[in-house]
Amino acid sequence: MQVKWTQDLSVDVKEIDAQHKELLRRISGLDSAMKQGRAREEIFPLLEFLEEYAVIHFRTEEVYMIKYRYPRYQLHKAKHEWFAEEFAAIRKGLEKEGATPEVIVRSNNLLITWFCSHIRTTDAALGAFLKPKIVKL
Repeated sequence: MQVKWTQDLSVDVKEIDAQHKELLRRISGLDSAMKQGRAREEIFPLLEFLEEYAVIHFRTEEVYMIKYRYPRYQLHKAKHEWFAEEFAAIRKGLEKEGATPEVIVRSNNLLITWFCSHIRTTDAALGAFLKPKIVKL
């Protein structure tokens, strides 16, 4: 499932939107690799990048939440932690089983489904909270 940036994914915070765009671009890279039969070669470097980038991105959001005293900080952070645990389980399965079609599809589905849902709901609420408090950064 190819994912493209659309305006409904914007949270109206320039830094967060830029990170979301890059994350979606990279996630779409896995989908493209799957369609071209290159997923086995692409999945390890892509997941390594995404793992590091998600940490940076989640940290960025959490800094905003702390700085502006976001009332749903703990809930939002818990969702980040859940994703990190799920992602780690997929990585572990990948290392144990190799780049099987099942692991690749599971990775792709988690990334696309979770990030799009998270951006449209949890991050949208954060963006709505931040918007009146900051100039679009």
